[in-house]
Order: sequence, then C-alpha cells, then structure tokens
Amino acid sequence: MSELQTRYLFQCKSNYYDNIRPSRRESFNEDGYLMLVEIAKTYFAKDELSHFAAFFQEYQYCVNLWTAHLIIEYGEPNIDLKRKAIEIIKRYSTTPLNEELAKEEKEWLLKNKFK
Repeated sequence: MSELQTRYLFQCKSNYYDNIRPSRRESFNEDGYLMLVEIAKTYFAKDELSHFAAFFQEYQYCVNLWTAHLIIEYGEPNIDLKRKAIEIIKRYSTTPLNEELAKEEKEWLLKNKFK
C-alpha cells in the first residue's frame, strides 16, 4: 500500500470520528475535509482516477462515500464511474444506521439533481 493510500484511509477514519462528512456544510472548511480533497486531487493530477475509484470497495469509516463525492466533485469521471459514485451516495441516503448522514446525502442528491 502506498503512502498516499494509507494517508487517505487514515484521514477517512479520523474524519469519521471527528464527525466530518462529505455533505455536511460545517465540514467544508475543516482540515480533515481539505486533506481528503488534496489527496484526491493528487490522484487526479497523476491520471489515477481508476486507482482512486478502487476505494469504492472500502466500506469502513465512509471511505467509499468520501471517494464517491470526491470523484464527482473534483475528478472527471466517465459516465459509468459517475453512475457507481451516485449509487454509493444513494445507498447512504437511505441508511438507518445514521439518520443525520442519510439526511445530508438526500439533500446533496436533491441539490445536485441526482434522484
């Protein structure tokens, strides 16, 4: 595992415990949020979008949710990758495990016209 992969996974874990989430407005200026954006942009600048998308397989600490948002918002995904990302976000929008998170994701989907 590369240092960048490790940093990404650990930052997702840290954000999880710090209640920093990808669709939570209060999170947008948090260091943990900005760190994940920076890491994602590093992948995208190296033309490694598909390597970054491999994080879709990681469910713990909302890693796949972060990955979906970062790909849509900062990457240039093809239609298939974008569809996969939207499906992940939709799954989180209906989770009974965290009502606040589900509400944030529902609002994001409506705001961005992904129903």
